[in-house]
Amino acid sequence: MPKIKIAHLYYDLMNLYGENGNIRALKKFTERQDIKCEIHFLTIKDKIDFDKYDVYYMGMGTEKSEFIVLEDILQYKEKIEEAIKKGKHFLITGNSLELFGNYIIDNDSNKHEGLNIFPYYTIHEDFRIVGSVVYKSKLIKEKVIGFQNRCGTIYENDKPLFKVIEGTGSTLESKKEGYQYRNFYGTYLLGPLFIRNPYLTNYLIKNIMKNKNKKYKFKMYNRTTEIKAYNTYLENFNITE
Repeated sequence: MPKIKIAHLYYDLMNLYGENGNIRALKKFTERQDIKCEIHFLTIKDKIDFDKYDVYYMGMGTEKSEFIVLEDILQYKEKIEEAIKKGKHFLITGNSLELFGNYIIDNDSNKHEGLNIFPYYTIHEDFRIVGSVVYKSKLIKEKVIGFQNRCGTIYENDKPLFKVIEGTGSTLESKKEGYQYRNFYGTYLLGPLFIRNPYLTNYLIKNIMKNKNKKYKFKMYNRTTEIKAYNTYLENFNITE
């Protein structure tokens, strides 16, 4: 039986909106593929080996938690860069996306140096961007749905993951959202992203497994419940497939 190993990074600090639901979804969907899924929960003071795992996941946290994590994760900058270059998968949701850029300007105008792996930077606004959204992506033909609650805005985004179609955020000067480079996928979308988007999740699982074994063949399974919920959400936006 094939196996993937997932590192859930800073699971206790970056779990503001039940982001561990994404990990449970990945485990469930991979097991439907007859893939053994091994999850390791890692946080501050744990030694994180960025050669050991196939997938690295990090979710949403408070602004305070974000800067605590930033202080710790900076020690792994070179290791993370190497892992990304090697094609390791990074699935990053919520404000943890901000950590991988050049720097973050907080609400008090303090500048926090980021990992500086990607060229974007973040400014925390004096207002929050909250609401449901519908995106499109080059990864799949189907739409991507979700929810965001953030004060950060990313600038100098040269490799966006999504483009806003409808919902909160569509009136921003830039309609670009998220970031993608090789197998790094980052988005502000939070909550059960992988449960709500069965097409996107299937794409990611296929990609993860093909990265381990080019001969891997995806097995179709019953997704009736997930797809029904997904279609209902789109209907509320008057968007059809």
